[in-house]
Amino acid sequence: MCIWIGFCAIGRKNSSVSSFYLGFEILIRMTSIIVHISDSDKHFASAIAEYEKRLWKSVKFDAIKPFKSDNREFVIKKETEKLIARLHEKYHHLQKILLIKEGKSLSTEQLAQLVNRQDSVFIIGGPYGVDRQLFLSAFPELQEVSFWAITLPHGLAKLVLIEQLYRISTLKTGKTYHY
Repeated sequence: MCIWIGFCAIGRKNSSVSSFYLGFEILIRMTSIIVHISDSDKHFASAIAEYEKRLWKSVKFDAIKPFKSDNREFVIKKETEKLIARLHEKYHHLQKILLIKEGKSLSTEQLAQLVNRQDSVFIIGGPYGVDRQLFLSAFPELQEVSFWAITLPHGLAKLVLIEQLYRISTLKTGKTYHY
């Protein structure tokens, strides 16, 4: 968990005197990493960038290039191995949450409880999915989450995820975004 202490000066003017009011802002922010297999999300890039800006860069993306082959099972195995290697290499200390349609469907509040525990890495597999058994054997503590029992394009899945992370941040700070 990162604790950020920000200092802001709010300027106020009246007719004759210029005065400044100082305010302190303490933000407790979790770090979220989204590791995903994809080439491009150009159709969703501007919306994703808007949520990244709103979240003050507390969400980072780590893209892995898709594996190319006509053999679907081979692609699933290779991409799963790439994901597992990246997670071991860079994110071994983070809570791992696999987005998979067979996972547990959570409300926004339940997802907030899950990510409030610790910094997290969200995993989005390739177009054919991932090898669940390989993931579970590599990470027995793996959390499996589903938005719905449907398949989404990767860009849309990332957009839905980052929007939910923003919604969770507004719940924590008391902003009126989540109703």
